[in-house]
Formats: sequence, C-alpha cells, structure tokens
Amino acid sequence: MQTNNIHQIFNLNTESLFNEDEAYRLVNLLIPITAKAKNKINGLNSRLEYFKFQEAEAELIQNQINHEIQRWSEKVRRLGGFPLALYKVKLPAEQGYFIWEHPSAELEFFN
Repeated sequence: MQTNNIHQIFNLNTESLFNEDEAYRLVNLLIPITAKAKNKINGLNSRLEYFKFQEAEAELIQNQINHEIQRWSEKVRRLGGFPLALYKVKLPAEQGYFIWEHPSAELEFFN
C-alpha cells in the first residue's frame, strides 16, 4: 500500500473529527491494515503455543507479538483513530464518536 495516497485522503498525525463519509473511508483503510496485523499476530500466537515450554523462544515470540500490536496501534493513531482494544478503534466526530471493530465494515455512532 502506498502511503502517498493516504496523505491525500487524511492528514497523518493530526487530530481529526470525522464525518460519517470520512469515517467510512478510513474504515476502508483500517480493514486491510487490521487484517494483515491480525493474521501476523495469530501466526505468532500459534508459534507461542508451540514453544510455550521453551522460555527463551517463547519470550522472543511474545516480544514479536507486542511489537506487531504496537505497530498496528501506531498506524491507527497516525490515521486519526484511537485504539480501544485490539482490533477496535474509536474515531472522533463532531457530536460524539464512531466505533469500528474488525472485521466489520460498519460503524456505530455514540454521542
């Protein structure tokens, strides 16, 4: 994915208030970003289960999992969202906020 296109859609690293259309455009970016992160984290979790009795290897894998979670969280923040939980994002709006959770393409609005 080219980040040049993202710059044209959203101002990175700035606080934004999203209207519904903008929030859905952001969800269209969050879906593949989150799916990729989830697949990688799930694979690492499987490895962690396999190596759970090998302390050094398990610690290395756990560090990789933490790194992937941090990368996902940072990407969400750069796009203007706030990670609430793993794969769950809050998007600020004028009169409240939207909540998106993977794998849904839908938003919930709260005021």
